[in-house]
Amino acid sequence: MFFVLIISALLTWLVVRQYQKVSRLPPGPFSLPLIGNLPQIIYYLWTTGGVVSTLDLFRKRYGNVFTLWVGPIPHVSIADYETSHEVFVKNANKYAEKFHAPMFRELRKDIGILTTNGDHWQEMRRFALFTFRNMGVGKDLMEMRIMEELDARCADIDKKAVNGVTTTQAAEFFDLTVGSIINSILVGKRFDEHNKHEFLKIKETMDASFETFSPFDMTVPVWFLKFFFPRRFEQMLNTQETSKNFAAMEAMKRIEDIKSGRYVIDENNLQDYTDAFLLKMQKDGENEHFNVDCLRTMILDLWITGQETTTTTLISGFNQLLLHPKVMDKAREELRKVTENGSRPLCLADRSATPYLNAMIGEIQRHASILNVSFWKYNLEPTYMGGYPVDSGALVTAQLSALHINETVFENPKEFDPERFIRDEKLLQKVIPFGLGKRSCLGEALARSELFLIFGNLLLRYNFKPHGPLSTKELMPYSAGKRPFKLEMQFVKI
Repeated sequence: MFFVLIISALLTWLVVRQYQKVSRLPPGPFSLPLIGNLPQIIYYLWTTGGVVSTLDLFRKRYGNVFTLWVGPIPHVSIADYETSHEVFVKNANKYAEKFHAPMFRELRKDIGILTTNGDHWQEMRRFALFTFRNMGVGKDLMEMRIMEELDARCADIDKKAVNGVTTTQAAEFFDLTVGSIINSILVGKRFDEHNKHEFLKIKETMDASFETFSPFDMTVPVWFLKFFFPRRFEQMLNTQETSKNFAAMEAMKRIEDIKSGRYVIDENNLQDYTDAFLLKMQKDGENEHFNVDCLRTMILDLWITGQETTTTTLISGFNQLLLHPKVMDKAREELRKVTENGSRPLCLADRSATPYLNAMIGEIQRHASILNVSFWKYNLEPTYMGGYPVDSGALVTAQLSALHINETVFENPKEFDPERFIRDEKLLQKVIPFGLGKRSCLGEALARSELFLIFGNLLLRYNFKPHGPLSTKELMPYSAGKRPFKLEMQFVKI
């Protein structure tokens, strides 16, 4: 009898405590002590068919600011632009600390830029931005690099053409184009037909690492994975280490060349990010921020941010254009006017003269919306978001996947309609694929330049036709990030 009373008292205390916590947070589904909303989340993931549809269901049911308890931790999702901007831009300093999955921290050992906070993250971000700025990201020098890679890929396509038509896998074309750009920035090496097998090996290990993770792995403690899923834990550990080794292979060769005297860094003519990083190590000595392991991790982190998201957006974009050829034709018509009937390439200086292309790219990014689940930030003090109290200790995020299909922001969100941004120019700023605030994507300037130049110049040079089926079906609806449809298409020389 005494045991029953103890258990009853404990359960009562847990329920009352849970109710008190819930009262200090935005609305959401009924949550239980300790397990929170996990039963509802699992049920709706299964019934709706994916992460994004589940988040959208909760948004429609509870409003643009809602709470989901993942176990004992409340997660507050914001699915409208105004509240997201208020929280993460106007109060950016409060939300610079990002929650990192225990497994990520185990794999990365709190180094790099993707899974760190505090002084190390600030130092790595500041150094990368400074280096990229000196290398001309967003300026003429970077435009030249992008166009060189695009021209090289187009030359390869033209060599393979039969009667002016080349059939290829979109993933291979765009992976190689974007991968060569980021690799040349990081380690000074381009990829072409002769060494593309090296790139494909890097990409293969990246994909294996990316596809290994699920929301489950990002939530549970490391000890739980080690004990109950040891093979899965080892697989994640091995794929991460393999990815790091392949991405940083050229940098490791350079370190050996510097030691042997075969390579000397020219301080006045740095070739790439690796040169800048190694020069910093030479001048200041190795320390907790600048050392060989940190260089390897940073190259992998910058590879991921600079290659994966842009490639996915390009593939998703051409899939949409092939499904909506009138959009492609209208964009090409605008481009021909701007470039004197295609007599010159499109350049970044043309952006203000291409409103329809800008709208088309914005709609592509809205539909691609690379992250199914956005990164969470720590809320360290009681505050209000969207009129609701949010207690300290909660995790908060601008839930981009749900925001981009919010019908109160984007009318008929399932439709692919670039004209929405022509009708309302201010609407384009509410497409935020790179995030908001201090933890926004480090490679945003480079990615925007790549998307503008690649989409625009390819439409000037080729007509595009599908080769095989088209689909907007999500390949990995239960993962943290999206994977593009395996698109095969034809390049028809204009």
